[in-house]
Parts: sequence; C-alpha cells; structure tokens
Amino acid sequence: MKSILVAYDKNNGIGADNDLLWGRDLPADLAHFKTLTMGKSIVMGRKTFESIGRALPGRQNIVVSRSGYAAPEGVLVVPSLEAAYDAADNDVAIIGGGQIYEHALKDIDIIYATEVDAEFPQATVFFPEISQEIWLETSRERHEADERNKYAYEFVTYASTPQIETPPVVH
Repeated sequence: MKSILVAYDKNNGIGADNDLLWGRDLPADLAHFKTLTMGKSIVMGRKTFESIGRALPGRQNIVVSRSGYAAPEGVLVVPSLEAAYDAADNDVAIIGGGQIYEHALKDIDIIYATEVDAEFPQATVFFPEISQEIWLETSRERHEADERNKYAYEFVTYASTPQIETPPVVH
C-alpha cells in the first residue's frame, strides 16, 4: 500500500524556507506522523530529508534525488519515485516535499492529512488540491488548540475511489 502523509494550512501551504509553516508548534501532528510511519518505508525528496536532518529511526528512509545526493549511512538514495517504490521493503509512506507529493499523487491509495486551522502567508510550497472526484473522505478527527498545540487541527483520511471506466458503446 502507498500513502501520503501531509500537513497543510487553510490554503494548502505546507512549507517555507525548508521547514514546516508552524515550526514545532503542533507536537500532536509529529506524534501522529510517527505512529503512521513507524515500520514503513518513508519516501521523501532531498530538501525534505535535509530539513529533517537525520534518518528517522524504525523506518526505511528513502530519498529521491536526481543529482546523486550523498546521504548519510542508513539512507537509501534513488533517482526516481519508481525506483523508491521498487526499493521499498514495506508499505510506502510519501512524506514530502511538494514536488514529490505532486508526482506521487497518482500512485497513492490513502492520504493522511493534518489540516491546520490557520493561514500562513509566508508559505512557498503547497499541496495539490484534493479532488473529490478521486478522493473520498473516510474519517475526520478535530482537535482544538491547547497548551501544547498552538493551532486547532484535524486529522483527515482520504481514500482513492476506484476509477470507473465507461464501457464502449456498441452500435
């Protein structure tokens, strides 16, 4: 199975200056991310890996880079998403960034989204619009801001709907 894990604001903004828009002000999202990715093959672009700064333990870390990026030990570098899928030992979780999300969207079974109830005008990277013709919302869990999480947010799961082919017309 292939999934996307993404957090975005009200305008689908996911990042700026190679970091999350809300910084570390949503620890519940980071915990949710860890739960959903543990034991999986996580696939990311080079910039996303550099923003994390290290291999995430308990997961196969795969970085997609066309430039032959020299990643640290324990991180597999591949030239394409297809190569990442082929190299994956487990279920695949695409974790960013923007270009990787855009290219992977057609291959994905599930989107695990954290919808942050805020707007960040500094956003420079965005998640593509989720088409309701292709994606069906299967769950939504709202959380209000609290002493640990600066913003209200919702954990939302979208499943891809089967694409129905139109049968040929017989005359």
